[in-house]
Amino acid sequence: MTSRNATPRHRVRPEDFYRSDAEKTKLNWLLFEYALEMESAILGDRELVADLRAEGGVDGDAIARVCVTYAKSLRREILDRLENRNQAIRIGYEPLEKALPEATDELIDRLLTHAAESWDSLVDACVECPTRCASERDAPAPMFDDPDLRD
Repeated sequence: MTSRNATPRHRVRPEDFYRSDAEKTKLNWLLFEYALEMESAILGDRELVADLRAEGGVDGDAIARVCVTYAKSLRREILDRLENRNQAIRIGYEPLEKALPEATDELIDRLLTHAAESWDSLVDACVECPTRCASERDAPAPMFDDPDLRD
């Protein structure tokens, strides 16, 4: 039995971000880390998790799918920003509404808040990180092959 204070088990997996070795890039690693950050933020909001379950039957697996889908939806925004086509990354509500069509506007707003806070948190961590996922976005990401990431 899991304690009420136990850290939630992540359901977002590295494999959600590649289908072949060629897709094990640093950009996909950045998206993976963002999805994990977002999943942690959502799971850490017990009231939101309870409301998602009550209003839409959304469980931990569905939350992980939403986080993966949302992270992948930012790919074009990130690439456009890196190539100076836009001034900022837009954290939009549309992918959340598409993933959770039964969710109320209030639930979408709460999820969107976590999405934005997670992005800010990740970017803050990137400043200190030597991996350089953004500037070396097409480079291989050996982190995907870390055996400690496997169950």
